[in-house]
Amino acid sequence: MGLYVKNAWYHYRKQIAGKVYYRALKIKKGQERLLSGRLEQVENEITARHFGLDYRPSESPTLSNYIETYLKAKAHKKSLDRDEQRLIRIAEILGDLPLLVIDKKHIEKLEQSLLASKISTTTANRYMEILRHLFNLAIEDRIVKENPIRYYKPYIEGKHDRALSRDEIAKVLKVARQIQGRARGPVQKIIYDLILFGLNTAMRLGEIINLKKSYVSQDQVIYPITETKSPRRMNSTHKLGAKVIVLNETAQEVINRQKSKDDFVFPIRRRNVHTISRVIRLIRKKTEIGDFHFHQLRHTASTIIASQASLAAAKLQLGHRSISTTLKYTHPELDEQRKTVANLENWIKPILPK
Repeated sequence: MGLYVKNAWYHYRKQIAGKVYYRALKIKKGQERLLSGRLEQVENEITARHFGLDYRPSESPTLSNYIETYLKAKAHKKSLDRDEQRLIRIAEILGDLPLLVIDKKHIEKLEQSLLASKISTTTANRYMEILRHLFNLAIEDRIVKENPIRYYKPYIEGKHDRALSRDEIAKVLKVARQIQGRARGPVQKIIYDLILFGLNTAMRLGEIINLKKSYVSQDQVIYPITETKSPRRMNSTHKLGAKVIVLNETAQEVINRQKSKDDFVFPIRRRNVHTISRVIRLIRKKTEIGDFHFHQLRHTASTIIASQASLAAAKLQLGHRSISTTLKYTHPELDEQRKTVANLENWIKPILPK
C-alpha cells in the first residue's frame, strides 16, 4: 500500500510539473512572437520611409512595449500572471501595433478571434476588461486620447454574480460538511469551515485563505490594504491602511477550531484561490447547483446584511469605497421585494381618501 501511494504521489508531481512547464513554454513562445512582431513593425516603418509612403509614425509605444509598462504599474495585483498571459494573447491576435492605431476594427477582430477559439463570452469580457485598464493607463500617461474598448459591448453575465437562495445555502453547507467529514486531503478537511466563514464574513476567498492570526483582534479582523484585492480600496475606516471586518460568533468559532501551525488561520499548503477548484466542482455535482461559485457567498452575505440592516452596513463589512459598488453585490429575492411593496401598501392605505 505504501509503495502504491508513493508511486501515485510521484506521478501526480510529474503531472503538475508538466503543466507548469507547458504554461511557462506557452508564455515564452508568446513573448518570442511579440519580439518578432516588433521587428516586423520597425522593418515596415523603414521601408515606408525609404519609398516615401504614408506611414503612421510610432511615436507612441507599441502594444507589447506598453504591456511591459502596464505590468510594472500593476505589480501589486495578485492576478498579475493571468493578466500577463491574456495581454500576450491579445498582442498575438492584434499584432504589435502602436497604441495610437488601435481602433474599432481591431477590437472587432479581437472579439471574433477570441470567440472563434471557443472561450466563453464571460472570459471574452475579461480579456476586454484588462485591455480597457491598459488603455485607461495610456490615457493617464497622455499617450492616447480615447479608449477603443468603448466600441465593445460586453456580453450579459450573471450566473456567478447572484445570491444563493436559502435552500441552496442549506444544500451547499450540508454537502460541504459531508465532504469535510470524509476528507481525503487538506482542502477537503476545511472546506465546510471555509464556506461557513465566507458566508458569515462576506470576505473574498483570497482574503480568507491568506488570513493571519495576527490580523485577528477579538471580534474583528484588521486586514492590511496591501493584502486585499486592490491597495487603493479604502473607506473612512481605513485611515491606517487597513479595513475592518467584524466577526460574529460563528466566524470566531471557525477560527478557534483551526489547527494551523504557523501564523495563517487556515491550515492549507497552497494559498491560491484555485486551490479549492476541485472541491467546488464536487459540491456543484452533489448539490446540482451548476453555477455555484465561492464568490457567490459574498453576494449572498451582502444581500442578507442589506435586507436585515442597511446598505451602509453592507458597504462597511464588504470594504467597498462606494455604495454603488455594494449595490452590485445585493440581490433581493422576489419574496423580499413582495414584502417590501406590501409594507409600502400598508403604509399608504390608511391615508387614502375615502
